[in-house]
Amino acid sequence: MSLTQGTPTVLEASDNKVSTTNHRIKVLIVDDHPGVRAGLKNLIRAAKDIVVLGEGANGADALQLINTKKSDILLLDIELPDQRGDSVMHHIHKVQPEMKVLAVSSYSDREYILGMVENGAVGYITKDEAPVMLLDAIRIIVNEGKDWFSPRALKNSSLTPLEEQILTEREVQILKQLIVNQPRPEMAHSLQMDEKQLEKYLSLLMKKFETESLDVLKLTAERILARHKS
Repeated sequence: MSLTQGTPTVLEASDNKVSTTNHRIKVLIVDDHPGVRAGLKNLIRAAKDIVVLGEGANGADALQLINTKKSDILLLDIELPDQRGDSVMHHIHKVQPEMKVLAVSSYSDREYILGMVENGAVGYITKDEAPVMLLDAIRIIVNEGKDWFSPRALKNSSLTPLEEQILTEREVQILKQLIVNQPRPEMAHSLQMDEKQLEKYLSLLMKKFETESLDVLKLTAERILARHKS
């Protein structure tokens, strides 16, 4: 089947029976290059615990796939014909905030990596790293519920793996209150501090987690508190 730029071309996984996918990690692939998609499928085909449910060539395909396929993770390219990956991520997070997205890109620039992270991606890997690390990345993200970034992505973005972040007891309390989504005065009252102190803590936490967005900080808080022992 030929893939036409700008036209949704969602493909089914034809080499796997639906009945065999129940206990396997279910993957979607969106990349505008057929050769890249074929390469990713070949990598995954060798794994007995992972299966490709569908694939697409652009942002419209990505949104259609996540809405029609019950999958565990989306492998998403950054440079797509109709829109950039960070824009696609923004839309995905609006309609499917729990959807796990691993960026698979030719680019390793800080701007691209942070753009995907700030819009909700839980991992980042470059295409030349994928043959060695992709399967482990998928398993760690889905089975262990952890964010996963390749060594190159971590180095180029200066991101610190969430597992290595050291949180004070006060920071944990603030992140817990942030998830509750209280108005700022009530949040400060619950924490027994004034609003200026709260704003200072929030600013420091956003700096720690490399974001200028409070919404992204909330998403980060949900991820890290799920595995942080206070």
